[in-house]
Amino acid sequence: MRRLGRVDAGAFAQLDRDVFGAEAWPQSVIEDQLGHDRIVALGVDGDNGLDAAGMLGLGVEAELLTISVRPARRRQGLARTIILGLLEAAEGAEACFLEVRSRDDGARALYEGLGFYEVGRRQHYYRDDDAIVMRRDFGNDFIP
Repeated sequence: MRRLGRVDAGAFAQLDRDVFGAEAWPQSVIEDQLGHDRIVALGVDGDNGLDAAGMLGLGVEAELLTISVRPARRRQGLARTIILGLLEAAEGAEACFLEVRSRDDGARALYEGLGFYEVGRRQHYYRDDDAIVMRRDFGNDFIP
């Protein structure tokens, strides 16, 4: 796993397109995000570029912005490893938030296993689904 920067925007955008199709972030947005000092992105390289990547917005309330894992590499612990790395980078934050598709039971189980819990719902957040808003509190004794 390695930290990603602006130079990785093209590979990150391609991974995002491969995983999310029409709902992928545009490369220009990813490049802009990777240029901010309040954004941390981690990725795992494979034979054909990035196999998995994630991005976190830093602050008192951190926000897990995106996690992408190629279908062929799922169920190997990559998303969990990236999320744990991102949560470590959120030092000083009181909590971390994220949105996840209401019908994505696998992702929701992953997040729940990492201490996230449901705090709300955004109706029609995605073109074809609601988003579940989840939160993970850090506290003073946070250990991922």
